[in-house]
Amino acid sequence: MKVAVVGCNGFGKIHLSAMRNIGGIEYYVFSRDEQKAKDCMKEFNATGYFTKYEDILRSNVDVIDLLVSHDQHLKMGVEAMRSGKHLMLEKPIARTIEEGEKLINTAKENGVKFMVLEQFFFDSSVRKAREIMPKLGKISLIIVRSTHLYQPKGWRTNKEKMGGGAFIDGGVHFIDTLLNLGGDYEKALGLCNNYFSGIEGEDTTIALFKFKNNALGTILYSWSVPKPPKVPGFEIHGENGSIIEDPNTRINRKPFGDLVFNGEVVKVDQVNPIEEEIKGFIKAVENNEPVPMPPEIALRDLKAVLDVYKTCM
Repeated sequence: MKVAVVGCNGFGKIHLSAMRNIGGIEYYVFSRDEQKAKDCMKEFNATGYFTKYEDILRSNVDVIDLLVSHDQHLKMGVEAMRSGKHLMLEKPIARTIEEGEKLINTAKENGVKFMVLEQFFFDSSVRKAREIMPKLGKISLIIVRSTHLYQPKGWRTNKEKMGGGAFIDGGVHFIDTLLNLGGDYEKALGLCNNYFSGIEGEDTTIALFKFKNNALGTILYSWSVPKPPKVPGFEIHGENGSIIEDPNTRINRKPFGDLVFNGEVVKVDQVNPIEEEIKGFIKAVENNEPVPMPPEIALRDLKAVLDVYKTCM
């Protein structure tokens, strides 16, 4: 399986590290800067490199792994799939519902696999929590949170390229967790503000959800909290007790650690969710199976972000 990783910065390097660990993948790197492309190829022992996206589209690469600014998801993603390439796309799926639907429809029209890489969907802690949630009985409250200081450079400072601010970029991870725990919702409300992250969009959001099962959910996400305390990433409360994520047990690239169910520690398999999502997609391509995370889930997550934005932007 030949994969071209489009993006040698930041998360592109994390994807390349995952592919190197997985093995069995012939991967290539891309940068418009040839020296940077060569350096990236050498650093990750890639098979080769590209400096023009058009050359990838004309190549015999099977899969394009796209890690670019949000405003390029639609254009570059559609080009990839129309050229017959299967597509892995870093979250969010797009900036708007219309853009996301166009990507999904293009995959169907061209008979290729398409998956948004949302590693939180593959996190074993969330999956374990869902497994034991029925023991809580009726759910009353779900809390999801992430606060830290982040002052990005480049396109993440631009509201138009982002499609918003911190919430659509990093907060969408935690929206995925909230919805995977709470299910469908009836209403979403939010408060957003900009403090000192240095971006054009909002950097702090507090959102409330009312789920169809009558539970309430809240999410707190911020890039403007220096030296934040170590607190649970999620809590689930019900009539028979609670499930609390233990932040002291997080390792590697896992966003969440072990669970505490009514005071008892529940150990969780320590698997790398980024490796899991990439392995799952490659397997789907090789065996012509459905992708492990349908892109409609990423569209669901985007809709929730945009529903919050409607009330606070």
